[in-house]
Amino acid sequence: MATYDQFMLLGDSLFQHSSDQTRGFGLHSALQSEYIRRLDVVNRGFSGYNSEQILQILPSIIPNPSATKIRFLALFLGANDATLRGALGSQHVPIDRYKSNLRKIITHPSVAAHSPHVILVTPPPINEYACEDNDRNKGINAPRRLAKTTGTYAHIVRELAVELKAEGIDVALLDLWSVFMKTAGWKWGDGIPLPGSKEVPENAMLKLLLHDGLHFNNVAYTIYFTEIMKTIQQTWPDQMPNDKNIPYLFPAWDNKKAWEERKLEYFE
Repeated sequence: MATYDQFMLLGDSLFQHSSDQTRGFGLHSALQSEYIRRLDVVNRGFSGYNSEQILQILPSIIPNPSATKIRFLALFLGANDATLRGALGSQHVPIDRYKSNLRKIITHPSVAAHSPHVILVTPPPINEYACEDNDRNKGINAPRRLAKTTGTYAHIVRELAVELKAEGIDVALLDLWSVFMKTAGWKWGDGIPLPGSKEVPENAMLKLLLHDGLHFNNVAYTIYFTEIMKTIQQTWPDQMPNDKNIPYLFPAWDNKKAWEERKLEYFE
């Protein structure tokens, strides 16, 4: 039986919610549309999970290569790991362990068996104003996330990407934290508190991107989709979705030559 290779989205709620169309745009659906009939885009986002939990369930969610091949693995974790230690409902994972967990996921035997192209994504910034408002509505009155802390976790992902590349692992960094911060008007070396921090007035762009201070609006997912496609184009141009690179698994209805090459009967 012919099977489609997979483009797997592995992470937390920021991937899980990317299949939801109620906000007007979904990353998962956009990627599937881009690779339709070429790859299956599989959403393995688990709301609330941190890197420890993903690592534990990994052998159960990665298919055997004899069944299907994972061609792309986008790994997007850290939003929950970066919650503050001891905060109510915290999913905190210490930063060194977070980095180690990401490495273990990428190099896990079940993943390595597929030799996937890995897109390693930094956790995005947060908006402390909206996060705290959302928490208060749930009866949580102490901060659970800080913009500065999330930025530190994003930096660790950048470090890991450099290390893995040096080791010969097929990985590309998608620095979504920096992309969103640039969109919010921040530049490296500004010497001012980070947008999203309560040390500065609420940032209008982060308010637009993050509907509750953490989760994405359609504008954020649109930017994310653009950045994923840009990463593929720059790193693996031969994996862009077109007939030369990744042809349809089953031929177009009117491509007689392709039907004959597959030893299928062409309908006339």
